Amino acid sequence: MNSMTPESAGVPSSAISAFLNDLRENHFNMHSVLIMRNGSLIAEAYAPPYDKDRKHRMYSVSKTFTALAAGLMIDEGRLSLDDKIYTFFPEYCPGGPETLDPLLESATVYDMLTMQDCHDSTSHGIGIAYNWLESWFITPPSHPAGIIFNYNTTSTNLIAAIVERLSGVSMMEYLYPRLLDPIGFSPGCYCLPTPDGDSFGGSGVMCTPRDLAKLAQLVMNGGAWDGKQLISENFIKMAVSAQADTSLTGSSIELQNGYGFYIWRLRHNGFAFFGIFSQIAAGFPDNRLLLVTTGNTADLYDGDTVITNIMERFYRHILPFISDRPLPEDETALNELKLLLNLPQMTAPGLPSSPFMTDTTSLTYHMRPNEAGWRYLKFNFLSDGGTLEYTNRRGTYVIPFGFGHNKPFVFKDFSRLFGNGPNECEAHASAGWINEHTLAIYIYCNDEEEAYIKLNAAFISEKIVLYIKSTNGILRDYANYIYGLKKTDGRI
Repeated sequence: MNSMTPESAGVPSSAISAFLNDLRENHFNMHSVLIMRNGSLIAEAYAPPYDKDRKHRMYSVSKTFTALAAGLMIDEGRLSLDDKIYTFFPEYCPGGPETLDPLLESATVYDMLTMQDCHDSTSHGIGIAYNWLESWFITPPSHPAGIIFNYNTTSTNLIAAIVERLSGVSMMEYLYPRLLDPIGFSPGCYCLPTPDGDSFGGSGVMCTPRDLAKLAQLVMNGGAWDGKQLISENFIKMAVSAQADTSLTGSSIELQNGYGFYIWRLRHNGFAFFGIFSQIAAGFPDNRLLLVTTGNTADLYDGDTVITNIMERFYRHILPFISDRPLPEDETALNELKLLLNLPQMTAPGLPSSPFMTDTTSLTYHMRPNEAGWRYLKFNFLSDGGTLEYTNRRGTYVIPFGFGHNKPFVFKDFSRLFGNGPNECEAHASAGWINEHTLAIYIYCNDEEEAYIKLNAAFISEKIVLYIKSTNGILRDYANYIYGLKKTDGRI
């Protein structure tokens, strides 16, 4: 990937510094921030343990990969926008189209690509009693398809499954030789499976931020790369244009500008691949400018408002200051920017000590029976951090933490939703005393699930009250309130 200084690309280093400082000061937990102009990388920032070679979960950015796979299928004459969805899944309508609800029978590939399904919400989910694809056929439709935008990840999983059924290989295997290899994608990128074994085309792609930047650049190039048209220009034009109106149904200002083929329209004639927790690839063709971010902002902003919060800062700090011509090099500003390219790991707020540390270290607390299954816990405090040792329904675990800094460890009680990996992951944890009797602990998992846990422990005399907040659906035993007493012979 070509790189150049911001000034040589017509962007002040000071503008990028202002953007990064704003994200830092407002506690955005960013894992990467990349900015490109005219096809060259002008700024690249990472927070450890993330770097340019580490694959990251892209969440709903994966939908854009699925759309491009469908576009290639259309280019090859193996798929049409007018094809009806049911025709690819005979096992879910064994009696033929006559047995389907007419609203299901009439739904097309175009309707799915534009999120104009006939259901009022995503029909699949963790723990449902039937196949995720089958859920689309079983769930009663609420209105005709192709009329109203309503964000629905099941629609994307259907398109990914269609690509795989027509090609005979996984979606990413289909994309690599046709699209990803020619643009220099990292080897070994993949898509997590759904519980049923299909590619999770709506949320499961794992790739590097640089890979994502290349894909966004390809789209901004109209589907061309190094003079070769890899995917039809007409499909890309349709994909980035407002095929569906989102002015009413978009959940934040930035998402009310229209929707193409699994690509959002943005203000300033922009487009975006967008995934929850701040996975973003935003392109501005008029300025030949790209922004790519990855992160885990789940604990800071509602899923869809984060793109508005990030883009508003981008519009304020960078977009007004770019030039069509190179700017004079500014060594001082460039050096200041370089210092900001090491993004901070998020740490818990608070002080490094409290009078309660002496009174509570090494005490065992018995926990009142609780839904999370926690039975006892113990804190051991040191000058620079400590450990939380606890027993739940599965075993005994230890979480080390630092005061004001993160300590890496292997989290061994990880509840994996997707894939077949072990139930453990790399993680880091920090802590701080919010007041003299309340300790906050932040735990972030550096895994495909990008999970987090925030825990407040309030020490009151011989009692302890925990409040635990975690990523929805992943860490089910790390939530809500848990109450306990210092170990005695009495009952809680």
